[in-house]
Amino acid sequence: MERRDHLAVRFSLLTAMVMIAQQVAGKATRDALFLSQFDVRELPKLMVVSAALSVVGVLLMSRLLALYGPSRLVPRGFAVSAGLFLLEWWLLARAPHAAVVMLYLHMGIVGVLLISGFWSVINERFDPHTAKRTIIRIGAAATLGGILGGLIAERVASYADPRVMLLVLSAMHAICVYGVRGIGSLGPVASAGDGMAPMRWGVTLVARNRYLLRMASLILVSSVIAGLLDYALKAETFLRYTDKPELLGFFATFYAAVGVATFLVQVSLGPLLLNRFGLGGSIFLLPGSVILGGAVAAGVNEFWGFVCLRAIESVFANSLFRSGFEVLYTPLAPDEKRPTKTIIDVGGNRLGDMLGGGLLLLVLFLLPQIQARWVVVLAALVAASSLWLMARLYRGYVSRLAANLRAGAFPLNAASVPDATTRRIFAETTAAAERELLLARIRALEGQSRLTGVAAAAEARPDIIADLHSTQIERIRHALHSAGLDVTMVPHLIPLLAQQEVAEEVRTELRWQAPRIIGQLSDAMLDPDTPLLARSRIPSVLEVVHSVRARDALVLGLTDAEFSVRYSSARALVRLTSRSTELRLSEESVYDLAGRELLLEDGVWRAQTHVTDGGGGMSGNGDGEEALIPSLQHVFTLLSLALDRDALLLAMHGVTSDDPAQRGTALEYLENVLPADLRAKLWDRLDVTEPVPHSQRSPTELLSDLLRLRHDRMA
Repeated sequence: MERRDHLAVRFSLLTAMVMIAQQVAGKATRDALFLSQFDVRELPKLMVVSAALSVVGVLLMSRLLALYGPSRLVPRGFAVSAGLFLLEWWLLARAPHAAVVMLYLHMGIVGVLLISGFWSVINERFDPHTAKRTIIRIGAAATLGGILGGLIAERVASYADPRVMLLVLSAMHAICVYGVRGIGSLGPVASAGDGMAPMRWGVTLVARNRYLLRMASLILVSSVIAGLLDYALKAETFLRYTDKPELLGFFATFYAAVGVATFLVQVSLGPLLLNRFGLGGSIFLLPGSVILGGAVAAGVNEFWGFVCLRAIESVFANSLFRSGFEVLYTPLAPDEKRPTKTIIDVGGNRLGDMLGGGLLLLVLFLLPQIQARWVVVLAALVAASSLWLMARLYRGYVSRLAANLRAGAFPLNAASVPDATTRRIFAETTAAAERELLLARIRALEGQSRLTGVAAAAEARPDIIADLHSTQIERIRHALHSAGLDVTMVPHLIPLLAQQEVAEEVRTELRWQAPRIIGQLSDAMLDPDTPLLARSRIPSVLEVVHSVRARDALVLGLTDAEFSVRYSSARALVRLTSRSTELRLSEESVYDLAGRELLLEDGVWRAQTHVTDGGGGMSGNGDGEEALIPSLQHVFTLLSLALDRDALLLAMHGVTSDDPAQRGTALEYLENVLPADLRAKLWDRLDVTEPVPHSQRSPTELLSDLLRLRHDRMA
């Protein structure tokens, strides 16, 4: 399995490099041939036609991907494209106008579909966490391919007719056929009869899913920006160059320079931004650079200003933005991803081209002599409008990761929790159970006369104290049900929490008195002379008091030297703050507490254990149970004081799972919600290394389990 993974990565790097080299060289060839045969004002018309035809291609490929899977479909697509280049080479010598139009449509429709299909292959071949690192390497290989593509086109322009480039482009796509076949797939290749993908149009899924719709909208907006800047550059280039070899040489040099810059940005900033600043640092740079560069270029109004602006946009779009956008797919299940990825990547792109082309046609109709700089200003305005969309999409990404974790985890039940005491407290601390316990106590006291009860308590107090200190369980229970218990009996009750037989009855009595005895409970919990078992059960008494004093007492318990006290205090705080959100702790204080636990010596970390229930916090569910040591459970419980508790519960099981997809998704979620310094400490405890090892179970078993769990959860 490990050898196959290494080979898959190598084939991925090769295919990405050749594919993007072909795309860059093809764009240079297409632009040079088009401007040598047509006026630049014809460009928006062809943009609209190409985009309209692409919609049909997008829907068709989305349907085919859902039925057959990318690893089967994409190699055949590259083979068809190689044949089309040969046809265009033959036609260019006989009908140049028709050949140029055919080449433009070929590059605009088939080319982008195949690039999207390649990314689908990558996204399904590697688990989410590994994919994030692999995508960075593939992105670097792709940018290197862009450099090579530009150099190849420039050399051909210097020594041969541009028509020869069509043969070179055909050979490149033939290599891509071999490369995609070598990548393979994580599981068996899907077929129409496998039931792997739902028989639904992807466009319906995108339209009904807000997260997917925002992804498609972001691609659309970025395509409009690129189209406007591209037209501004070509309008200026059309005025500056007229000779066909000069045009090919300029565009080849331009795309080669963009490839070099893209490669340098991807290698130097890609890992830094994705790993340290997440998606925000990757996708927000694109509109920011266009806004800033647009203001400069519009003010300078020089040819090289437009060249630089178009280059900056291309560099960020093809490196940081592309890598960041691919990560947005990781929370999606295959039955969502397959029918929608092409629609989002290509459909959004082509609709953006159509919208951009239509906008240009309208502008040219209203202002036939408009200067390129005003087109650049329009692009900057569109970029500014995309900032709000990106912010909403990022928040949706984190939410989808949490939802994905919920959909792929085993549900908690009493039988699956590893320790019996936790199972009992998990059941008893529901709101209904708590209410019934207190109401029963009230009913027991309501039947007694207040005066009679006080008199009886005064007379019986010595006997009650004697019974509470007795070694006989029946005498203790008799005292617990007497009318003489009040706050003066608390010092005698607290030690009884250590006796398993009566601990529940004592806890019920103390909870009844809790609002008036917070100080006594806190002192006893922190007193080393109090039995440890009793100290560890006091937090479950304090949690019923919805007050700042009770919360602060539990926070003090989080700093106690005894792990059992900290363990139980954290769980009690989770339950308290879930009922009273105004008592929640600040994220900074929670992260500080978790960080202290993670900095314990390794021997202490592994040896820590709890001696009581504490209930309601993070617990094992049998999936990788041996790895769910109490120290790790405690850290995740602490984190749930600031973050989504359900998602963290599933993330805890995911990071200790043998399933690479579940582990990868869990790590991906934690990377996006934890601060970098705390995440680094947690990574040390989890022994996170690269690449994340794959499960020893077969891919078929993994996929079957994930689909079954997802469907069971949604049912």
